[in-house]
Amino acid sequence: MFINSMKVIILIFVGIIGLGACSKENNPPAQPPSGDGITKVDDMVYRYMSQNSVPGATLAVSRNGKLVYTKAYGFADRESGERMNVNTRSRISSISKTVTAIAIMKLMEEGKLNLDDKIFGTGALLGNDFGTQPYKTHITSLTVKHCLSHHVGGWGNASNDPTMRNPSMDATQLISDIINNVPLSNAPGTSYAYSNVGFMILGRVIEKISGKSYEQYVKDEILSPIGITTMEIGGNTLADQKTNESKYHNTSAYTGNFARRDANGGWIATATDLVRLFVRIDGSATVPDILQNTTLQTMTTPPFNYQNYALGITLNGSTWSHGGSYSGSRSHWLRTGSGFVAAIMVNGDANANNLQTLLENIVAASVEWPNEDLFK
Repeated sequence: MFINSMKVIILIFVGIIGLGACSKENNPPAQPPSGDGITKVDDMVYRYMSQNSVPGATLAVSRNGKLVYTKAYGFADRESGERMNVNTRSRISSISKTVTAIAIMKLMEEGKLNLDDKIFGTGALLGNDFGTQPYKTHITSLTVKHCLSHHVGGWGNASNDPTMRNPSMDATQLISDIINNVPLSNAPGTSYAYSNVGFMILGRVIEKISGKSYEQYVKDEILSPIGITTMEIGGNTLADQKTNESKYHNTSAYTGNFARRDANGGWIATATDLVRLFVRIDGSATVPDILQNTTLQTMTTPPFNYQNYALGITLNGSTWSHGGSYSGSRSHWLRTGSGFVAAIMVNGDANANNLQTLLENIVAASVEWPNEDLFK
């Protein structure tokens, strides 16, 4: 009996070692050694996942320009058992708005547009390329700044988001459809209403000015120069899933036209990609920014009467951030005045506002962050 019991113990021990080796193999990229502070961070993420029924998550944290922590948690595909790893890409949804805003501000720095430029109508950035003329009330008053700050005058997503209309249309067709059939209720600049339509329009502005597709312009002029090669516009269905992209655990995640959201919500990325990008617009001298200080000041100053949103960036004191949500996925990034830039993505329907709180708690935790820079 004693010998049989010992055999069982040995088999269990070997099995545990094997599972540990398998776990390491599924999460190959190097990570800093765990300590009490890091354990607290991991505990916060696991608690969040448990409370919100999230299958998997990826996290990246930078401090003073250095990537000090990156970690993957749980499952990229709960059904198959595939684990998340730090190279797993996920939909970033409305964080794409910050990406688009960066592209617009770069074009402004190059003298190719002004924030007060009109978008539609004769002599405007997009001229009469969209919709049927004569335009309805307020359309020709719309400017780049209105779109960047969600002061379009309507077309909000609080209910009946117009970008969810006619899923068979591409972005260009949909914009014309909205212009013709969904009137603006207020004059642009007079009221805040979070609008996916405004950023979808900005994507077409970028295309018109650059002569490239929105995706290609952002890759060529924003992402590639700073070493980001794995961000791209995502697909619509599970069959369109990209290499190293997580599965989204909601059946409705694959029923809409995700790809046409490009400029307002279509990118996929790793958490590290997001941190690598946003340390380049954090206003700190630790890593050279890709936008001038005066441009960043404009980008983080509310242009109208709503003080919590500037130009593609949400404001809370010295903290800059943006969240993203789509069926089956949530994401968030933030930059603090104390030198942190962090991003987290989950492949479940957790509340995006709670992700903001989670990131705030992570960067405020008592952690002795490593000096090693995982960007290098």
